[in-house]
Amino acid sequence: MSNEDFIPRDGRYQMAGLPWLARMIDKGRASLSGTLGEYEFPCSMDESLLNFLGLDAGTFLELLKSCPGDRELLEALGLHGRDPVEKVPWSDVFLIRYSRLLDAQENEEHG
Repeated sequence: MSNEDFIPRDGRYQMAGLPWLARMIDKGRASLSGTLGEYEFPCSMDESLLNFLGLDAGTFLELLKSCPGDRELLEALGLHGRDPVEKVPWSDVFLIRYSRLLDAQENEEHG
């Protein structure tokens, strides 16, 4: 896969009840592998989620290095086993705050 082919998961997709987490995971892994392309890690939306999780970008990248898959990462973050549709109050605030950016990303990436 070339850098131009990389598209992270949709920011609205919720993993363990958190929007943006799957996208941040994809961007973090791409950053580590040098395939991030024009995307940015960490961006302000990543920082918002990292703050909620109590992590900085460097610590998150170290977790990604030690966790080969999403399941292992969720376990390391203490999120494995959470109901995937359980509402996390932070999630609603995030989706409202960034709704225009999420719309723009979706239009840009998926037409």
